[in-house]
Parts: sequence; structure tokens; C-alpha cells
Amino acid sequence: MSRFFCCVTGETSNSAPPEEVFDDEPIEDTESLNRLWRDELQIPDSRSRQAQEPDAALFPVTPPLPANCGRPYRWREIVDSTVNFRQEFFLGNGNFGQVYRCDFKRTNEVGAVKIQAHNNETGHKEFLAEVTTLHEANHPNVIKLLGRCYGRRNRAIVYEFMPNGTLGRHIFDYMRKSPIPQGLENPTRVLNWGTRMRIAEGVAEGLIYLHDVLKVINQDVKAGNILLDANFVPKLTDFGLATKVVVNRRGVEKRSKITELKGTMGYIAPEAEQSHWVSTKYDVYSYGVFLIVLFTGRKAYDDRERPEAKKKLTDWLMPVLTRLEYAPLVVDVALGKKYSAQGLNRIFETARMCLNAQPLERPAMDFVETLVRESAAYLVPEEQPQVKERRCST
Repeated sequence: MSRFFCCVTGETSNSAPPEEVFDDEPIEDTESLNRLWRDELQIPDSRSRQAQEPDAALFPVTPPLPANCGRPYRWREIVDSTVNFRQEFFLGNGNFGQVYRCDFKRTNEVGAVKIQAHNNETGHKEFLAEVTTLHEANHPNVIKLLGRCYGRRNRAIVYEFMPNGTLGRHIFDYMRKSPIPQGLENPTRVLNWGTRMRIAEGVAEGLIYLHDVLKVINQDVKAGNILLDANFVPKLTDFGLATKVVVNRRGVEKRSKITELKGTMGYIAPEAEQSHWVSTKYDVYSYGVFLIVLFTGRKAYDDRERPEAKKKLTDWLMPVLTRLEYAPLVVDVALGKKYSAQGLNRIFETARMCLNAQPLERPAMDFVETLVRESAAYLVPEEQPQVKERRCST
């Protein structure tokens, strides 16, 4: 299941739209909380104050928002831009809250607004991780933060709008007659070999930027968290679980321990699942799963169609990944025969390296990106035209 972010599921919402409150004064910015997050001090837990809050409609009292976290939006502007949260603007629903397309007349921008649900106990921490990470981000393969609404009654994060929705929508929904959110401009389409290779490269480049420049671990890389723009350029999204890269005195990365394991089944690295240890190699593992999903068209975790011991795609396909002659048997049927067998073998070899059970033996993302580019260099064989035999009349 997708945790949250725009265009994830296309499901209809069963809950009522956010309360229309127009007197929600934004909380002033300060750099103090920004330093708290960056120095890895404990962020004040909103849950402890939730129980003491007499007004359930109000968010708990928390320190102000970090500075430079995008343009401030007032709640009235969010309501107006979604036409009072009309159903045709609804894009999806997740743990963080509901997501709507929004048309801002003031700035002449189209965005996607993710609204924090009041019953999301870790919402405040996720909100901070997201805006603190994205306000510094500037990369073609990372989603752009437009701004935020941060008040006592309502809180929301606003991003650039991606007309082609999530990658998962195109991989899994093109054969199903599932309803398409009206907020999306384009229907699902079959992704050809070249488009998939460009998506694989773009996601790898985005992760290199996170690890090497922003010094951040995403912790939730998956097909449902890759958004596609009008040209099918991939954008990394959903940074609610993002954590800082920790280094020792010599500047060498070391692993860190998380108190609560989240993420998505099938994508979680074994060391995190077993012992709650995380590092950039967590994202490398998730990227390996992502590659298999991208080129097989199969979900990372399936508790309906697969046997008990094979619910994870990695468990189910690992015997195939070690016998590359079987690779054509598991390639996405949507590709038909329009793919490079050599490129596919190279992709699966790369995925197997990323999925190494030992984190230190997994390659860094810059090396993974090189392998993916080499895979993309193999040409797809041209289809030979069929020539019909002519029979001579007697």
C-alpha cells in the first residue's frame, strides 16, 4: 500500500473534506526547529499534547516552522484553489492525509496539496522532515516544493503538479479498468523500453543527489513514490521518512538506528526490518527492488496471489535473477518483445547487486547509475517485417 503523496492510488475518498476554517493565522517562521532537526535532537512529539488538547479540531501546540520552507499559503487560498475540495480535484488518500489538485489564481500555478490529517499521530514529524528536506532541493528528479500552509487548525504541503501521476499507476493500472482521478490530465499508457530506462536513470540520479548533496536518506523509494511530469521525467517524492546521513569524525558514513520502522513492504532493507539500522544502503536496496518492479510489472509485495514464502517479489524472483537465461520469462508482458535481452540481463545483474543482504557489499548509487546507463546503451532489436508468401496460380 502506498503511504502517501499525490496521485498514489486514484481511490475515492471515504472521509469528509478538511474543515473549512478561514481564521487560521499562520505560525511565524523561525530557524530554531530547523536546527533541532539538523542536529538530530528530538523533535517535540505532538502525540503527548494531543491528549491534553481540549479542541480536537486544533493541532497540538508545537514549535514554529523552520525558516525558508517555501511560500506560505493561507487556508482560504487552499480551499479556493480546490473549489472547496471538489471531488474532481481529489487525487488520492494516504496515511498523511488527502491530496488534491489545486489551481492558484494568485500565482497562476497548478499544484498538488497534501493535507495533514488530524488523526495522523506522526504527522508533525513527517511534515517537518518533508519541508526541511525539500526547501533545499533543486534537482530535475526531485519534486519541487511550492510552499506550505502551517496553522493551528489546518496544515498542508504544496508541490508542483505532475500530470502523469505516479509510476505505479502506469505499471499496474493500464490493464485494469480502474477509475482515473479527474485531476490527472493523461490516462495511463504502456511504458516502452526506452521510457523505462530513462525513468531508471532519473531515479538513480535523484538518489545520488539526495545522498551526496543533501545528505539525506529517503527510506521510501518505490514505484508509488515516483511522479511523472508531462514528458515522463521521474521525480522522487514523499520525504516524510527522510533522515540525515550520519558520518564519523573522518567523514565516513555510519549507520544509524531508527526508533520506529515504517516504509513499504517489499522495499524495506533487511537490516532495517530486522534491527532498525538505516544508511544510504537502505535506499540502494529499495532501488534494486524498484528496478525489478519497473521491468517485470509485478508488485514488490503481494499477499493475495503468491504463496506464503514468496509474498516478497525479491523472494519469488531471486532464483530467476541468478539464472539470467530465465529473464525473458519474467519481463513485463506489456513490453512484448520490444526490449533488449542484453540490457534486461544487465538490469537484473544490477538489481541483484543492490539486493545484497550485506549492506556494505551493496554498491553506492553513483556506481549503480553507471550500470543502468550501460544497460540503456544496448539497442532494442528492430522488428523484421513479415513477408507473405505469394502462391502461383495453376
